[in-house]
Parts: sequence; C-alpha cells; structure tokens
Amino acid sequence: MKNIIQKSIILLATISLCSCSDFLKESSQDEVIPSTIEDLDQLLAYEGYPRRDLSLMPYLDLLDDDVTQYITSSNANPIVTKYSPLYLWGGRSAESNEKMFEDFNNLPNPTSGITSIEVDSYATFYKMIAGCNVVIDMINEVDGEENMKKRVEGEALVLRSFYYFNLINLYAYPYNTPNAPQGQSAGIPLKLSSAINQNSVSRSTVAEVYNSIINDIEKGINLLTEVSSVGTKFRVGTRTAHLLASRYYLFMENWEKAAEHANAIFSIPGGNLYLFDITTVTYPANTDGLDFPHPFTLDNPEILFFYAEDSEHCMVQSIYSSDCFMASDELLNSYANDDQRLKSYLSPRNGREKSSKFATDLEFGACLRLSEAYLNRAEAYAHMAKEGQSEYLDKAISDLNTLREKRIKNYSSQTWTSSTFNHNADKLIEECKAERRRELCFEGNRWFDLRRYGMQSFSHDIDESPNTGDEYTVEIGTATPKWVLPIMQVHKESNPALN
Repeated sequence: MKNIIQKSIILLATISLCSCSDFLKESSQDEVIPSTIEDLDQLLAYEGYPRRDLSLMPYLDLLDDDVTQYITSSNANPIVTKYSPLYLWGGRSAESNEKMFEDFNNLPNPTSGITSIEVDSYATFYKMIAGCNVVIDMINEVDGEENMKKRVEGEALVLRSFYYFNLINLYAYPYNTPNAPQGQSAGIPLKLSSAINQNSVSRSTVAEVYNSIINDIEKGINLLTEVSSVGTKFRVGTRTAHLLASRYYLFMENWEKAAEHANAIFSIPGGNLYLFDITTVTYPANTDGLDFPHPFTLDNPEILFFYAEDSEHCMVQSIYSSDCFMASDELLNSYANDDQRLKSYLSPRNGREKSSKFATDLEFGACLRLSEAYLNRAEAYAHMAKEGQSEYLDKAISDLNTLREKRIKNYSSQTWTSSTFNHNADKLIEECKAERRRELCFEGNRWFDLRRYGMQSFSHDIDESPNTGDEYTVEIGTATPKWVLPIMQVHKESNPALN
C-alpha cells in the first residue's frame, strides 16, 4: 500500500491544476489506481490536507488595517522595500495591483537574513483541490468499509469547500459587492473533477462558486454526521464542518443558516466544548528570555482544527521590536486595559516572535476554533434582530458576553445588556465586528472581513528611512480593484480564459 500511495503522490503532482506549464492539464488515472479506502485515506492526508509544512496565505496580514509599517535606525529598511508591493497593494505608485506578486518575487533578497514568503496561493489551493477531486471521484471504485468511505469522502468535500472559499475571497469581489450583488461578478475557475480537461477554463461567477462551496459543505456534513465523525485537531469532522458552514453563510449574509450551523456545533455529542479562560493566566510584563504561556496549544479545548506551517501568520510583529511591520495603534487601542488578549495575543517573545498565539513547538500556524462560532452566531443574531426578530438581540449579546468573560478580567462588572446598545441592533452589529477584530486578529480573517463589510477605504503609511521627510501614505480606496488580488501571470499564460 505504501508503494501505491507514493505512486499516487507522483500522479497528483502530474495532474495538479496549477502546474507551471499547463493549467488543468492532467494525466490518466490508469497510471496508478488506489485499490482500498485506506489508500485513499492516506492519499487525502498527504495531498488533500493543508499540512503543517505547507504555507497557504502568509502575506494576508500585511494587507489589512491591523498592521502598520515603521522603521528606525536599528531595523533593516530593505525589508520595507522587499514587502512594499504587498503592503501597498501593488506598489508605491501603481494605480492597480496587477503586478504586486510578480514585483515581490522579482525583488532581490535585500539581506542574507531575509527570506521570501510564498505568495502563490492560487497554485497551492488548486493543487490540494486536485487531491480532493481524486479522492471524491474514486471513492466508489475502491474496496473497503462503507462508513470509512463516507468519512473520507466527507472530509474531502469539507476541505474542497474550504479551499474554494479562500480562493474566491482572494481573487474575486465579495458575494454581495454593491455593483454585483448575490455573486453576479466574475469569480474563479471551478474544477470539481479529476478528469482530463482542456487547458482554457473560464471563470465561474462568484455565485456559482459559492453554490459549489455550499453543496460541498452540506454534503460533507451529512456524510460525517452519518458516521458520527467528530474529527480531531488534525482531521476535519462535523464540528469543524459546521463552523466552516457558519462562516460561509455569514459571508453570503444568510443569517439564519449561519446561526443554524453555529448552533449545531454545540449539539454534537462526544466531549465538552468550552472556551479557554485566559483571564486566569499570568502573563509576564517582560517576555524576553521567558517561556511565554502561548494560548494556542494542543491542550487548548476551543481549537477544533490545526493547519498550515508555523510561520503562516508571522509577517507582523505584535508590538515594537526589530522588524518593520507591527500591530497598528488602532488595533492595540481597541482593547480595554484589563483585556488579557492584549497580553496574550499581541505580546512577542524574545522580541522576535510575530504572534504569540501559537506555541513555538506546535509546528502549526493557523487554526479553526470555537470562539468563531460565538462570533458568527452573535453577528447573525444581531442582523436577525435588525430585520425585525427582536428576540435575537439578547441572544447576540449573550454570545458576546460568553466570549468576553473568558478574555477580560473582572468582567462580571462590565457585562453588556441591551441597554448598553440602547436596544439598537445597528450598534450591536458594529460591536460584533469590533469584537471579531479583537479576537481573531492575525489569523487571516480581517482582510476577508473588511471586504464583506463594504471594502471601505483605509491607508497604509510607508517610511523610507529613519530620516524625516520621506514618509508618505497610500490609500486603498473604497471598492477599488486593489481589494481583489491578482492571479499571477504564469497562470494566465497557462489558462488564457483568466485574462
């Protein structure tokens, strides 16, 4: 079986949707045919899962308003030059972002100590989609126990939905963008089969991609539910699937379905779910040289699924140190003095670590976790209250309080009520957004959230040297093309339909 899996991996390298030479060029599956469900399970683990040695979107935190650039005489300003095409959404003076990734890749390594980050998310996600497609297509062709087949197929469908969700939110306008509501703008190529196909594949609309995402996640949930697959921190199960479904529906502004799937997470049997209480942890005032009590560890009960390499969200320092990107004042000032997240989430260790959320020995740098379920449900409830279902106002506030009491010391004296918001759903919605920002900062969520909130313009400041007079500001603009990341030219050359 090991030999079959190794050969299958070679096959998948050949059929990858994003090879440098031919987009969607695939070889016949007759070269290697996995014969058992165990073979497909291993193949999915290697080619379909976002492993801990895989970088997905490590540049994402440089794009949003939680980050700012700075420079002093003690840090290396070539870092600014290296990463400015990303930080400035396409360069210092370019009106569009069409070459931001090419400009980044073509800049020479400024110092021997600065390495490039992987920016070709398009290739990465489509390669994993190819792995999922092979598993889904072959699930009925292999021998094995039926419940295991359902589990493996369910996992593959959930993973494929996740990859397409990230792709559509990177390379297309949001689902409800004002000039093309309900997903009627150009999206990305939709590939749901491992069969041999032509090289030129046109973009599906955003709506078509979202419909596929929803079909995958709902079918995946049904299969995983049939076999009671709760999952682990390293394999997706029903809880992770419901959390993702809640996120997808939130982005589609289907508030009832977003709340429904968030609710489902808490009704699944098989172990208690609870939030990690960081208010009971003592965080050192000076972290240099100390073992920092990272909140994200294998023992954290609220983490449902780990993925991506440990440097996935390490482009930004949390507070002042020796590199050139750090948490913005706006983000830092959004925390109350007794909010432990300011010490836990945004405090670097040894002056070098970009984010203290993930333990250094964990080897993972991204995760899906229970706190998002509370945030998704609170936002959905708040919108439902705005639309006339007033009974959901208090439910939304209750979810926010549940989260905040595990994050803010002495919270019992600060508990929110409907009077806090003057019984106004709009004010509550804004607080849902603010709480989401505080809780999920530097986990790859803020950029996607800013897009669905309406792509409101904000600025990034740039500083060329420690000298005064060379500072300037670049504004992204409201709903400009810079909110949609460019697909790299190599993929457009392979697939002319992308142009």
